[in-house]
Amino acid sequence: MYCNHCGARQPENASFCGECGARLRPIETAPTPDQPEGANRAGSQPEGDREESTPESAARPESQAVPLSTLLSKAPGESPYAAPTDEMIPSTYSSLQRRPDEPYAGDPPKKLKSATRHFMWIVPALLLGVGAGGVYMLHDRESQINEQASALHNEAGELALAGSYDEALAKLDQASALRPEFAAITTDRTLVETAQRIREKLDNVSVQLKKNELDAAEKSLGVLEASLVKRTEPLFEQEKETVSDNRDRLSVLRVKQEVDGLDNVDALAYKLREVEKLDTEEADEVNKLIVSRIVAISMKDAEDLLKDKSFGAAVEEVKQGLRYAEKDESLLALQDRIESEQAAFEAAEQARIERAAQQAEADDLNNRTAAVSVGNMEVTVSEYGDITTTGTVTNTATRPIYGVEISYSAYDADGSYLFSSSTFTSPYYMAPGESGTFTAYDYGWYDYVEIRMDNATWYLE
Repeated sequence: MYCNHCGARQPENASFCGECGARLRPIETAPTPDQPEGANRAGSQPEGDREESTPESAARPESQAVPLSTLLSKAPGESPYAAPTDEMIPSTYSSLQRRPDEPYAGDPPKKLKSATRHFMWIVPALLLGVGAGGVYMLHDRESQINEQASALHNEAGELALAGSYDEALAKLDQASALRPEFAAITTDRTLVETAQRIREKLDNVSVQLKKNELDAAEKSLGVLEASLVKRTEPLFEQEKETVSDNRDRLSVLRVKQEVDGLDNVDALAYKLREVEKLDTEEADEVNKLIVSRIVAISMKDAEDLLKDKSFGAAVEEVKQGLRYAEKDESLLALQDRIESEQAAFEAAEQARIERAAQQAEADDLNNRTAAVSVGNMEVTVSEYGDITTTGTVTNTATRPIYGVEISYSAYDADGSYLFSSSTFTSPYYMAPGESGTFTAYDYGWYDYVEIRMDNATWYLE
C-alpha cells in the first residue's frame, strides 16, 4: 500500500503514513437509515463517484503533512499539529465507544512523533555540514600554504647546495613569511648564513694567495679548517672542498717560491714529485715551471760539457732532462747536435791520430838521423901549431837529446887525410830546439890543416 499524499510505501494495516502523517484509511461509521445495509463506509466511494462523502466527513478537515518551515518555526517540544476539537470527532464514534488499544480518530497519528524527530535532526545536520565544510576549506587552505612553504624550503636547499647563498636566503625568507613557526626554516637559514660567512672568508684567502701573502693565507686557512672539521652537514661539503683546494694552492705557491732559488736538476726533480701529488691548476702551472727549469739547466750544463768535448757527459745531461720532458724539442735538437759533433770530432781525432802516427814515424827517423844541426864551425891554428876547432849544435829532434858527440877529420892542403878526432857538446842535455857549443883542440900541426866534420851522434831521451 502507498500513501496517496507523499507516495511512500506503507504496511497494509497502517492507518496513517509513517513519512508525512496523512490518513491512509477512512473512519468506519455505523450505517444510517438513509443508507442501505451494504453501503460504503464513510470516506469510501464507489466506482465512478469518488467525490461523494458523508456529512461527518465533509465537516471534518482532512489531516495534511506538516511543511518543513512549520516544523522549524515551532518551539522545541511544541507539537506541529493542532489539538483535536469536538468537530474533528464524529458523533457516532465517541471516546466511550473506542477500545483502549484502538487509536482515536481525532488524535494525531503516533507516527507523527517519529516524523518530527526525523525533521528535527536536519538542523544539526545542516550546521554540522556547514561546519565540516568550513573545516575542510580551512584545512585545504592551510595545506596549500604548507605546500608553498615546503616548495620554497626545498628550492632554498637546492640553491644553497649549489652555492647560491643569497638566492637561498631569499627563498627561506619567503617560506618563513608563510610559516614563521617552522623551526626547520629558521635552522636552515642559520646554516646558510654560516656557510655564506665561510665563503666570504675563503674569497679573502683567494685574494691573499693571488697577492702572494702566503703566511696570512695559511693562518686564515687554519682557522677555517678548524671550524669546518666539526661540520657534518652536506651544505658545508662544498666549502670543505674549497678549503682543500686553497690548501693545495698554498702548497704549490710555497713550492714555487722554493723552485725560484734552485739550480740543480735533482733538487728540482724532488720538488716536482711533491707538486705531482696536488691536483690544482696552480699545481699544473708549477709543474710546467719546474720542468722548464730542468730543461734549461740540462741544456746549459750540456753546452758547457760540449765545449770541453765531453760528449758522453753532455749526452747524459740531455737524457736527464728528457726524463722529465721527453718531447721537449730543444733538448732533442741538442741531443742530435751533440751526437753530430761527437761523430765529427771522433773522425777528426782519428785523422789526427793517423797524422800523428805518421809524424811520429818521421820524427823518430829525424830524431835518430838528423836530431843535431851543426853550424858556425871555425878552425884556427896558433903560432905554436895548435889547432882549435869550435862550432854550435842545435837539437832539431822532437825529443830531448843528450851526450852529443861531434866527430871530425883533418886534411892537408893537398887534401890528404891527416887524422880524425871527436869532441862533446855543452850542455850535455838539450831539449828540443835548444842549442849548445863544442870546442876541440889538436896540437903540433904547423902546416895548413882543413877540418871536416864526419858525423854527430846523440842519445834520445
